[in-house]
Amino acid sequence: MARILVVDDDEMDRELERAVLESAGHEVLFAQDGETALKMCRERMVELVVTDLAMPNFNGLRFIMDFRKAGYETPIIALSGKAADQLDLAEDYGANLTLCKPIDGPKLLQSVQVLLKVASVLEKADKWNGAR
Repeated sequence: MARILVVDDDEMDRELERAVLESAGHEVLFAQDGETALKMCRERMVELVVTDLAMPNFNGLRFIMDFRKAGYETPIIALSGKAADQLDLAEDYGANLTLCKPIDGPKLLQSVQVLLKVASVLEKADKWNGAR
């Protein structure tokens, strides 16, 4: 399936997200903050990012902004329970989809499937347009 980077400082949330994503056959990588996540993205290709917004030091909003500034077009799902009012801001910064915590497993999986499918269609369209 897909390689997904989960960025979250809460171990319980990471484990829940891991269990949900791995149950659908995805490979899951973890980062505890945005700075680590950016470094990981430079080293390994990921097909989707799931990031919490409320993290100490290098939070999810800063990660999304820096990730997009670096030119990455990888789909992003932003999550928040503590900073739910920042979900709209996350979309302004480049998140493709936002979800409130606590995570609903089926909703997370559905969101991942939709974004991966859209990304695949866009990639194929880019290749097709480049062939003209």
